[in-house]
Amino acid sequence: MSALLSHDELEGIALELRELLDSLHEELADELHTIEHARHQLQQARARQSDREAALELAQRLNLEHLREHLDTIAACNEALQRISRGHYGRCTRCGEAIELNLLRADPLTHRCMACQS
Repeated sequence: MSALLSHDELEGIALELRELLDSLHEELADELHTIEHARHQLQQARARQSDREAALELAQRLNLEHLREHLDTIAACNEALQRISRGHYGRCTRCGEAIELNLLRADPLTHRCMACQS
């Protein structure tokens, strides 16, 4: 199924992307708050210096990967919204062909057709 999206379909996808962005921003804020709280608690701990540094490093590593994933998804949402506003959404960013509608519906962040994903 390879056709350009209708105006209503584009509006629906744009709404879905904005809702995803809102959700990601909320999760990101919560995670940052949790990280800051953990950092503060670790600084307050009376444990040995080396234990405190190890715990801090571990806490940062565990949460930074998840934060990075959120930031990557936020960037992909913003890129998809820009493609919608420029009239390029639904076209492969590599070859320029129309991306299959079922692929876009399954993953609105998709920016390559099936052939170029292979």
